[in-house]
Amino acid sequence: MSNDFERLLRFDPAGLHDAAKAWRGLASGAESAESRHRSQVNGPLRQAGWKGSDASYAFSTMGRTEQTLGIVRVESAAVALVLDTVADRIYQAQTNLKNAVRRAEEWGLWISADGSVSLPPLSKAEQNEPEADSSPERRALATLRGDVQERINKALADAKEASDKGDHALSRLDADVLTQPRVFGSAAEAARDVKDIAKDLGLAEPYIPDNQDPQKSADWWKSLTPEQQNTYLTLYPERIGWVDGLPTDVRDEANRLVLDQQLDALKAGNARGSGLTAEEYNAREQTLMALKERLDQQDGAPEDKQLFLLGLDAGAYGGDGKAIVAMGNPDRADHTALMVPGTDTTLASMPGQITRINALQEAAKQASKGTDQKISVISWLGYDAPEVDGTVMTTDRAQGAAEPLRQFTKGVRVVQGDHRSHLTVDSHSYGTTAVGAAAAGGEGLDADDIIAMASPGMTVQRAEQLHIDPSHFWTGRVGDDMLIQTVSGLTLGDDPMIDEFGGNNIKTDTSGHSGYWAPNSQSLLNQGRIIVGGTPSTIPKEPDLVIPPP
Repeated sequence: MSNDFERLLRFDPAGLHDAAKAWRGLASGAESAESRHRSQVNGPLRQAGWKGSDASYAFSTMGRTEQTLGIVRVESAAVALVLDTVADRIYQAQTNLKNAVRRAEEWGLWISADGSVSLPPLSKAEQNEPEADSSPERRALATLRGDVQERINKALADAKEASDKGDHALSRLDADVLTQPRVFGSAAEAARDVKDIAKDLGLAEPYIPDNQDPQKSADWWKSLTPEQQNTYLTLYPERIGWVDGLPTDVRDEANRLVLDQQLDALKAGNARGSGLTAEEYNAREQTLMALKERLDQQDGAPEDKQLFLLGLDAGAYGGDGKAIVAMGNPDRADHTALMVPGTDTTLASMPGQITRINALQEAAKQASKGTDQKISVISWLGYDAPEVDGTVMTTDRAQGAAEPLRQFTKGVRVVQGDHRSHLTVDSHSYGTTAVGAAAAGGEGLDADDIIAMASPGMTVQRAEQLHIDPSHFWTGRVGDDMLIQTVSGLTLGDDPMIDEFGGNNIKTDTSGHSGYWAPNSQSLLNQGRIIVGGTPSTIPKEPDLVIPPP
């Protein structure tokens, strides 16, 4: 046991905790530097429209700088986690050791400098008694000696195990990212290191709300110290990024970190062993690259044009991928709109969906001209939209979207708190079916207005079933949207355009199933008016379809 016994008795956890605090400070500093670089350097240069070979090289270099800062942030937070964990475990071992020593003292046992426990020597009188060493009292004390020795040995072993595990975990973290930089793979390695370190230390998954109650999630987040919040955000971004009820800035930061790590892993790897074909692998990489490029373009943009990544699933868990992107921060908006897309929308569609929410925001601005109201529009692809096959004629995907959509809108309300914005849930095509399922179930969407463009049905027969005053339900369809005219009212619920459904039919003047966002069109402007609580142009409801008796 050498002198491990004495070292453990003298152990002071403050040293390791102070070191951990310094590492957390480095992680926080790296995060702050990365954020400032993105918003004050990289973003403004992109906004200025800098092009050409020099620009391409510069943006690539700046991207690597931001990635390096992100890696330093993650690995520094991981070092802090290891140091705190080791300090706590050795301190617990020290507490157990001191308790064992105290028990030995109470029983009159002797403990040597190396932690060996022995019985007290016999008195002179006892030495003259042949049976003294085997007396009942002496045998009982010998049993107690064995118990104390076992406790001391266990405390020393626990301390050594904590130290050895910490040493092994720290060996995974090194300065290679700075001294031997790689083009790709370092960010992904940092993410893997966090998971491997947790295994090395035998750490259970930390408590993070299960996303069933946005208010409880918000309360949990507020209960954490800033240091704890940064640790959760840095080490567990995949989970934090999807928690409804957390601030927009927090979710955006977490999901951008996930995006960088997953994209880096794809660039550094290949399709072999991924479960994907080479074509699928390359498509996923290109999809994430396009999303990152679109997000980067808006860094440094005016406040209302900044993009926030509120959810990201690259498709690693099945499906075509999911993403939630806001233009303008909904936490501070006077008017908030969700746009739920429909059939065949995938993660690869997100850059186009961002163009669509930009059009909606511009239409809403035009409708509120002369005011300084803030408008946020969110593209919510938080579900696996159906493909152009049999799935589009059933409500299965819509029902799968219902609860996540309800939780999201509730989360928006929770984060806004007393600043309750006017909330519009807009939707298109099968997205209207998803909105219908969400609005009809539970307590609804807590929306002020619901818009359903080109709806094939909303899983219900009447607008009043959507937990909203029918006077605040709006639907529209162009005359040449033949597919929707054909299928509406068949298998997904009644046709919202008919008189019996209730609500209002808005005026449309565009063409085709995807033309509802054409610039300066009534189709688009009417949606904008609704988003800011205005009154759109309407047309009479269509007569109910009456099938004559045979």
